[in-house]
Amino acid sequence: MENELTKLLRPHAVAVVGASPREGSVAGTILRNLQACGFAGDIYPVNPKYETVQGFSCYPSISQLPDMTDLAILAINRNLVLQAVEACGERGIRNLVIITAGFKEAGAEGERLEESLRDLIARYDLNVVGPNCMGIIHRSEGVKLNASFSRWFLTGGGIGFISQSGSLGETLLETFEDAGLGVSTFINLGNRAGLTENDFLRQLADDPQCRAIFLYLESFAEPNEFRRILERINQDKPVVVLKAGRTEAGAAAVASHTGSLASPDAIVDAFLRQCGALRVTTIDEALSALRVLQKGILPAGNRVVILTNAGGAGIIAADACERLGIDVPALSEDVRAKLREFLPPEAGYGNPVDMIATAGSNDYERALETTLASVDAAIVIFRPPMVYHEPVENVADGILRVLAKMPDKPVLVCTLSRSGMVTPLVERLQEEWIPSYVMPETAVSAVDVLCRVKALEVAAQQADEAMSEPYSMAAAHRILGQAVAEGRTGLTFGEGAEILSSYGLSVCPFAYLKSLEEGVCFLKQASGPIVLKIDSPKLLHRFEFNAVITDIEANGDLVEAYLKLRETIDSLHMPDARILAQKMLTGRELIIGLDRDPSFGPAIMFGIGGTLVEALRDVSFGVSPISRSEAETMIRSIRAFPLLEAFRGQPAVDLEPLIDIITKLSQLAVDCPSVAELDLNPVIATPDGTYAVDILFRIDPTNPAR
Repeated sequence: MENELTKLLRPHAVAVVGASPREGSVAGTILRNLQACGFAGDIYPVNPKYETVQGFSCYPSISQLPDMTDLAILAINRNLVLQAVEACGERGIRNLVIITAGFKEAGAEGERLEESLRDLIARYDLNVVGPNCMGIIHRSEGVKLNASFSRWFLTGGGIGFISQSGSLGETLLETFEDAGLGVSTFINLGNRAGLTENDFLRQLADDPQCRAIFLYLESFAEPNEFRRILERINQDKPVVVLKAGRTEAGAAAVASHTGSLASPDAIVDAFLRQCGALRVTTIDEALSALRVLQKGILPAGNRVVILTNAGGAGIIAADACERLGIDVPALSEDVRAKLREFLPPEAGYGNPVDMIATAGSNDYERALETTLASVDAAIVIFRPPMVYHEPVENVADGILRVLAKMPDKPVLVCTLSRSGMVTPLVERLQEEWIPSYVMPETAVSAVDVLCRVKALEVAAQQADEAMSEPYSMAAAHRILGQAVAEGRTGLTFGEGAEILSSYGLSVCPFAYLKSLEEGVCFLKQASGPIVLKIDSPKLLHRFEFNAVITDIEANGDLVEAYLKLRETIDSLHMPDARILAQKMLTGRELIIGLDRDPSFGPAIMFGIGGTLVEALRDVSFGVSPISRSEAETMIRSIRAFPLLEAFRGQPAVDLEPLIDIITKLSQLAVDCPSVAELDLNPVIATPDGTYAVDILFRIDPTNPAR
């Protein structure tokens, strides 16, 4: 449900239920925080035991609060929470922050209490943060609200911070302050009985002060809604996600390669990439990303100029750029000529531009203005030399003057020092949200963040629609329904081939052999080697049971293979098994599969196929629905992608059929929820086309076709 949260974050009057003068009480701490932060509205303590608390008149009950109470903070005994929530609903107080713990995180009784709490939230249409949370903090023009028991109040700035953890959230607030990060909104979600990250993402999307959003999450409340919101947000402001924990593995047995390779974290990576979010894996990585994103300026491209008064540091920065694919272009002769007008002859006029140790603030300003016009971003390396005759903050002032003329181009500063001599420079830059770093590699990593976020923004703006071609589901539903009715959890190759064909996918030429004579005819028609296989819905991996014989070219080989497979069928006690003949194709072997994640739903896997796929684990994932551009990203992201390009006389693989398979399987997964797993391994890309050669379906009869 979409909520209007203005009065939650910008209340005119706040009630603190459970407020106490007792030292160390949570509600008392919240009351003091509200007063200390400079909250300009009215504050109403609620506690029948006191007439006044911390100088405020105390109300004996929620029902006696003034009419204009916008927000109630509950920090009371767990057994009193439901009664207090109902009282707020009756009083017309729609915005609540429930600090109290002991709900679903505390066992069966807590789960029952939280379910009752959800019922009250729905009955009274309440905006509830928590329970089991630290609270919320908001600071913007005209608003100072610390409705939490945090020791830290926000400095204000362009970052919105949503955290599922209270303790980690407070730790990060402290770290942000030390890192010079400005936060305007902090939300600790707690158990998310009411409001979730999705509600606050909508709010921050429309907040003009918010220039970047950071989320610490352990799980997603509603992944599909999260994806829809982020696909809109990331066209305007970057979203950085630190995702901890792993989704629980499904209870069903894993039959396919796809299922065994679909680790929860790989699915999370794919999901966040498709959402357009920048995923970080450590707190340090998050801090580095947010520092460079908080000003809200992204480069138009990845061309960077490096200015330095220390030649070695410039070379290190250039090397780091090359490793990350950041372009350090040679400067034009016109730019070099302009630099020679004021830099000494012994300076280096390439890129990096080595201005040598004698460079002053005027040199830095003129060099930055001269070079920045021809690139997308700049890294300015400045370490004060042993003898420096002007205040170091003059360098910062020169950088800021250039940025005033070219405000759409990011500039990052590297000091090569943590000593006090650079403190005035760093502090002056922080006032304008210009990031500074000690080491050149860290500065380059920050540029890489900018480039990655820009690429996500461009992809969001250019995203094509997921596959919308009207394929008939009738054949798939008929086949799957019949298998379920027969109590099967698998399909034959022929049934799988019919489903794939109904979605416009190609399957290698095949036939079932009832006799040797039919095998001879198939071999003759194939005009090349064939393969014989045992086919049964119960037989998942044929190679393990010697149920595949390849390279059959002569009638004698065919007879031997046919009789051998008949013996194998008898030994496996599979009277329903049949012998399948296929034309033997040559080309690049790939694997494309489908698995269902318990949190994110259908996930499609792509990788180099064959028998070594589980050992190499060089695969990529996408979460349905998958657009054509997302499918191409999946294909190009595997380490072995160069094997699909032209090499050693082999032509490059046509990617369009592979994109078709990924997008159409993505649609099939949505249309047919009873398909629990699907492996196409291998899919063989030949010069004449791309074909599924082996097909493995696993059916979940508890998920019938829609």
